[in-house]
Amino acid sequence: MRSLTVLEACRWAEAELVELESPRLEAELLLCDLMNWKRHELYLNHECDLQETCLGKYRKAVHRRMNREPIQHITKSVDFLGRSFVAGPGALIARPETEYLTELFINELSEPEYILDVGTGSGVIAVSIALAYPAALVIGTDVSREALILSRRNKELFNARNLVLIRADMIKAFRQDVRIFDGIVANLPYIPSDQIPDLEPEVRDGDPLIALDGGDSGLELVLSLTASAPAVLRKGGFLALELDREQVKTVSETLEEDPLWEDVRAFSDHTGRPRVVTARAI
Repeated sequence: MRSLTVLEACRWAEAELVELESPRLEAELLLCDLMNWKRHELYLNHECDLQETCLGKYRKAVHRRMNREPIQHITKSVDFLGRSFVAGPGALIARPETEYLTELFINELSEPEYILDVGTGSGVIAVSIALAYPAALVIGTDVSREALILSRRNKELFNARNLVLIRADMIKAFRQDVRIFDGIVANLPYIPSDQIPDLEPEVRDGDPLIALDGGDSGLELVLSLTASAPAVLRKGGFLALELDREQVKTVSETLEEDPLWEDVRAFSDHTGRPRVVTARAI
């Protein structure tokens, strides 16, 4: 590739990424990451020449994205609630609907002491909650060692000292007769096993299978949690779950029929799709 200006390089990358939904945006984000620029700095430097070494690195990054590697894995970062977190193939990439779950959960709590994030993954939910409630103890659990390595990096990045990360299966690490948690939040795997091959390549091949596969119904882990959570939640303790829009009704009805839950509610995300189910322990 001959010497190119920033603008020419972006136009080349946009043409290469034309099959993606937002090729211009992704071309610009990849170059900003490479140059350590904010978006406005990219525009201010449109007429500047890119050094050959930078062009080579940019070309490699663009080709990785052409092969449908998630852009968050290439840039090693993901934006979540106004913060830039470390991202990688060890855990599910945080998405906008999970921002909605986290905001809703934070807003429903009132001076919490103990909070549990089940299946914490990269830790973006747990860290965000820990920063929102520095006086609370936040615990994040996950069965995946790779996910916990990533979540510890994010904990350290934001110095979330009130966050404790535990390698554990769901809530099995906690005594079932000690109801201490003010809130439990979970974005568990909820995709039915037979639907995984049909997912977008970025999700199917980029996210760990363990973070996607919700079993035959997609709800195996979710319903396991709703059955066991009342044993560790305080009376009135708040539960918030992220789900697929097709599952919201099923989970809502299950909770409404369970005498251990009350105040069951369903919420739509910012796109208007049913996404979150909440309830309070009796």
